[in-house]
Amino acid sequence: MRRLFLIVPVLACMACGSTRKQMERASVYEREGMLQEAYNGYAEVHDRKHRTVEAHVGMKRTAQGLFDRLQADASALYLANDLAAGDQKRAEAANFKSRMDAKGLELQWDPMLDTRRVEAQRVEADRLYQEADAAYRAERFSEAEELATKSLQLDKDRKETAYLLKLAQLEPRYREGQRAMDLGLWRDAFQRFKWITDRDAGYRNAWDLQDSCRQQASYTLGYVPLHNGALQANEIASVLGGAAVEAQLAASVKAALLDLNDPFLVLVDRDNTDAILAEQRRQMSGVFDDLYTLETGQLLGARYVLTAKLLRFDDVLFKQCEVQMQLIETSTGRIHASEIVRVNKQEISKGAPRAQLLGTAAKRIAQRVASFDPNKR
Repeated sequence: MRRLFLIVPVLACMACGSTRKQMERASVYEREGMLQEAYNGYAEVHDRKHRTVEAHVGMKRTAQGLFDRLQADASALYLANDLAAGDQKRAEAANFKSRMDAKGLELQWDPMLDTRRVEAQRVEADRLYQEADAAYRAERFSEAEELATKSLQLDKDRKETAYLLKLAQLEPRYREGQRAMDLGLWRDAFQRFKWITDRDAGYRNAWDLQDSCRQQASYTLGYVPLHNGALQANEIASVLGGAAVEAQLAASVKAALLDLNDPFLVLVDRDNTDAILAEQRRQMSGVFDDLYTLETGQLLGARYVLTAKLLRFDDVLFKQCEVQMQLIETSTGRIHASEIVRVNKQEISKGAPRAQLLGTAAKRIAQRVASFDPNKR
């Protein structure tokens, strides 16, 4: 036991001697500029004895030296206008700082590093702009757009680059619009010119060409609801003092057509529409007649007429709606679209089934009209 008491102090002295030697060795490394070896030595001592202040100070001092070297390398690359390599070295420095900060060393950035980086970004932005300008003049518009976008990401305040980017985007679409006009694709041309005017209303004569395409693609449409005398819902509605379901459908269809905001659709709705339909009911007694429909459309002054006839309607028991729609050219009688639109109770929610059935049917009819292009044969 007595011998054990003698061994412990001896071992402690040996440990202290070993720590002093390791600290001295790390100090020598530091003086010789071998900062990584010095840092490793200080860190090893600190890992063994966390209360060794001198070791912690040595770690921070050598870590800052290593960090400064990385920053200096990044700065040199920026000064050489090598932005990509500079950013790579800067990222390496940032990762090193994060690791050291996690150990409580709190290293300091060189304020000049970011200043040199900004200058290198400006130089690179100018180079990209020159390449973008050359690509634009060579009519390589997509390449010019890509280069100008990269240039702006580096220097957002560069006005000439922003202008070049806009030109690279607008000019190819302008030319596409012209080609579409030559082919008589008025709607396609309209969309190209509208894309342009939405971004620059004064670009060349795009506004005038857009309006010309709209006029060429526009058509007039009259809506004619067809009476179905066999539909019991009409009689029930009249008895109860409510509006006829056909009148509600007509209002829903017109509203759905207007909601399309279709620049090519001109909806004709004359004051004498009700009188025309009343005459139709009196003469036809609910019988469908294509000739009369065409005459009605011509009286409305419409190039095309949209008809809708309720075949089935029940908003009480089965909650379903069935409408036959047709899109007819008044001058020739050609039927461009003929479909039966159906809505069932699974497609509506609680409350006001009549309005939901008619509104859903009207929206589907309007969508069918929206897909119609009179210039495509």
